[in-house]
Amino acid sequence: MTSTSRSPDFIRTMRTRSVVRDYAERPVAHELVEELLDAMLAAPTGGNLQAWAFVAIQNPRNLKLLRAFAPGIIQPPPLIVAACFDRSRAVKNDGTFWDEGLLCVAMAVENLLLAAHSMGLGGCPVASFRRESVQALLELPKHVEPLLLVPIGYPARPLASPPRRDRSEVISYEFWGNHDATRG
Repeated sequence: MTSTSRSPDFIRTMRTRSVVRDYAERPVAHELVEELLDAMLAAPTGGNLQAWAFVAIQNPRNLKLLRAFAPGIIQPPPLIVAACFDRSRAVKNDGTFWDEGLLCVAMAVENLLLAAHSMGLGGCPVASFRRESVQALLELPKHVEPLLLVPIGYPARPLASPPRRDRSEVISYEFWGNHDATRG
């Protein structure tokens, strides 16, 4: 693919992705789960630190337990991916943490959501959960901190893309307030 070629399917995937909180009672095949996990690992990562770790949960009992500590997960999904920050991989030379690694986890979750949408699945990143309880339930070591829980599954109803702010409200060219791309 040359730098001038474009992928309309990918752009369409990005533009039509929306949050899914209500899931059909249909499992996600193991092969799809593996593809989703691989998509996360392809995300950009600052300094190639890869200060992340992920736990895929599909066992119905574990899903139920996890939901007990996550009020942000509204309907039971067939899959939850716990996206975690691995502090052991984000230590600077002076002993402080490289907190930008948190952004790398977020980018991996975006890859997960885009890959899920491209496969006919959907999801929603959830930050409202009891971290200590989730850490204990998933048997995470102390240096692995759960940041987001991402329920994934087949949407129970047709998707609708959410409204977005007008681009003239949020995009400027060359300096703030210049909405004319030809003036700069």
